[in-house]
Amino acid sequence: MTARTLAMSFFPIAVVLLAACERPPMDADSAAQYVERVLEEEQVPGAAVGIWYRGKPLLLQGFGVTNVEHPRPVDDKTLFKLASTTKAFTSAALGLLVEEGKIDWDGRVVDYLPQFRLGDSWVTQEFRIVDLLTHRSGLGPGAGDLMLWPQPNQYSRSDILAGLAHLPVTGSFRADYAYDNLLYIVAGELIAAVSGVSFEDFVQQRLLQKMGLQNCYAGPVPATARENLADPHRLEAEGLVVDTPNLAGDDPIVLAAAGGMHCSAGDMLTWLRTLMAGGEIPGGERLLSEETRDRLWRPETLMPFSPERATRDGGHFYAYALGWRVQDMHGKRVIHHTGSLSGMYAWVALVPEEDLALVVLMNRSAGAARQALIYGLLKPFLGAPEQDWLAYFQNLYGTPAEAVEPEVLPPPAGLVAVDAQELRGRYRDPWFGEMEIFADGGRLRWRALKSPRLTGTLDSAGEGVWALTWDDRSLNADAWLMADRDDNGALILTMRAKSRGTDFSYDFHDLRFSRVAAGRDVETAQDP
Repeated sequence: MTARTLAMSFFPIAVVLLAACERPPMDADSAAQYVERVLEEEQVPGAAVGIWYRGKPLLLQGFGVTNVEHPRPVDDKTLFKLASTTKAFTSAALGLLVEEGKIDWDGRVVDYLPQFRLGDSWVTQEFRIVDLLTHRSGLGPGAGDLMLWPQPNQYSRSDILAGLAHLPVTGSFRADYAYDNLLYIVAGELIAAVSGVSFEDFVQQRLLQKMGLQNCYAGPVPATARENLADPHRLEAEGLVVDTPNLAGDDPIVLAAAGGMHCSAGDMLTWLRTLMAGGEIPGGERLLSEETRDRLWRPETLMPFSPERATRDGGHFYAYALGWRVQDMHGKRVIHHTGSLSGMYAWVALVPEEDLALVVLMNRSAGAARQALIYGLLKPFLGAPEQDWLAYFQNLYGTPAEAVEPEVLPPPAGLVAVDAQELRGRYRDPWFGEMEIFADGGRLRWRALKSPRLTGTLDSAGEGVWALTWDDRSLNADAWLMADRDDNGALILTMRAKSRGTDFSYDFHDLRFSRVAAGRDVETAQDP
């Protein structure tokens, strides 16, 4: 019995129908059937979907189960990780502080957080609050993300702030787009410094509670709400398995301001409706000004926009605003954002001129499924030509049955000859911290001291080069380790991803390890 069949055997979840004289481009039944088809074919265990159209809810429904091992039907109140769709709440929180005159969008970050440092001193002094939100810092894509995941790990927000100064600046400040997460964490710390309360408390009190959201949390999810919590999943050869725990524990998580919130589809629709209404909460109270809402949606950084995407989207531009992406699609402005964490995918979108808001929350990392839902649910409301978007993205990405092995890059050329005996030792990177290489049963092992899931085996792949294979095979991020020497002859170790398809958040290429202890000090390693 599949997760889909199992879910349907529990009970049907109510679908809210649109009652209006004008027939919508897609009705509730058609939308629900399409969602079920996508989830079934793409083996997604559960999802919650909401569509608001021209003043009424068209669809608000749960599909499937929260956990394949302990099945509970998903409903419109089920909590999902929001991942990077959290970023819009962070920018809105800053907007409230701007309205109060406590900060300015163009204020210098160091004036509020004196400890803030980047690798370039001039950029550090010129860095403005708006620069925290617009992915144009000069840092590379996903720079420093190894301090955020794989979870759980032992990094703190202080580690994030201290580590930024050691990350290489590889692009042009305010010119090159490169997605980052760490600077949103800095934004969260700035909110805390200015407001006097934590990022989590500020968002909970000033945004979520004010909107009356009962199933949305900026920080830890209360124990009483964890029963209806979607767990992340991954697809393996034997089928769906639960990934790492949802980590909705009692303590705040480091990446809260960048992607750590939990929310239900129903509450997300209220949030989107509030923004679409210019900051007015359903019922009449004002959350933020229309001027602030418009500022959040104003394009700031041009994003890559290929001819293929331009044709597919029927558009001409693609840009990042403040926690939102903005583009034109078939002659209409679309404000949207995705969210991606291991085992959890999200997507939200608004089309103001159509009074349209959509939210999709899923508990498996399934790229074809999310893209098919994005296009299949959005495009009919934009007057786009009809197309089978599930088939389109399955052709582009493959189906679950057509799992493609990642392309392994050839090992890099070795720079210096180093034998296993000399390689053993403890090493430190200025932002990532310490790792150790030790002998275990005749094999070389690699372990990060602050990120326990990054533990693996080293196998020689040439002179001064080793293949690093992680014990946790769900990471999909094996790496090459290369040895070199500095001008004084001291051993230096660098890394790079083994596969071209490795997620950019595994920024191994930003690591540069120097030895801090000889091998005899770590010859026998204890399990963490």
